[in-house]
Amino acid sequence: MASDDLHSDWAAWLDAELAEAEAAALRAHRREGLERRLKRLLAWTGAVTLAAGLGFGLVYTAQHGPAPRPAGPTASAAPTPEG
Repeated sequence: MASDDLHSDWAAWLDAELAEAEAAALRAHRREGLERRLKRLLAWTGAVTLAAGLGFGLVYTAQHGPAPRPAGPTASAAPTPEG
């Protein structure tokens, strides 16, 4: 009778340990999936932010950048014979 109680206690303990290990593995698996999705979201957000920033910079520079210089000397910039 005592061995049946011991066996029953041991089986209950083992079931509890296995259930706890299974729950921990499931939590780790879910956490890993969440971390992977968060990393992917962060990478996409960074790529979109970089592309938008570069696009904005190009448009802003095109609209507000320095005035273009003439390609070569013009007639008004040519020296006069008087000096």
